[in-house]
Amino acid sequence: MMLVLAAEGLEADAVRQRLARARSLASPFPAHSGVLEGHEIVLVETGVGKVAAAAALGWAVMRFAPEAVFFGGVAGALSPGLKSGDLVVARDAVQWDVNLTAFGRAPGELGSGERYLPTDPELTRAVMASAPGAVLGRIASGDRFVDDPALARWIQETFQADAVEMEGAAAVWTARQLGVPLALFRVVSDRADDGAQEDFEAFLRRGAGRLADVVEATLGNL
Repeated sequence: MMLVLAAEGLEADAVRQRLARARSLASPFPAHSGVLEGHEIVLVETGVGKVAAAAALGWAVMRFAPEAVFFGGVAGALSPGLKSGDLVVARDAVQWDVNLTAFGRAPGELGSGERYLPTDPELTRAVMASAPGAVLGRIASGDRFVDDPALARWIQETFQADAVEMEGAAAVWTARQLGVPLALFRVVSDRADDGAQEDFEAFLRRGAGRLADVVEATLGNL
């Protein structure tokens, strides 16, 4: 069984519409099961933010014991070369808003000493192979929607991050703690600047379809 996660309802619904034998599940999070490209799927809408992502992933892994996890969504671009519609596949992720610098830690470094959290390399390669033109990069996650150009620039320069969102790094950390492989990928919706909110809302529906395409193509190649 494969676990597919998305933070937003529109993102999850784009995948749900492609499931054969789809049915709702009794769950603390909106969840469905079904079949996609010959694989049994559990699809969970986590909600927005790092705590929501970690809680939903932890519950789903303990309840369903998936072989692998795919977390799709949208993100703001940080790298100058990225534009709306581009796909960023994470080789690793960082929690940009973790700050233990008072204790001698680097920005984003956890109490455990980890800073850049690697995704599963095999699953990541599978996503990259299924998505021509995808960019392999670093995703920064924090519990703040970034619509400030100065903050976006600081995140990019401090962490050499390619895109910013609100869930991925927490999901990567949780999956590693629970011993389940996870791939993280994001479609660029905006430039993480003062037009980000308007761009994000306009792009979400179109981006959701692209994410569903990536999930379907990757499962078809496994």
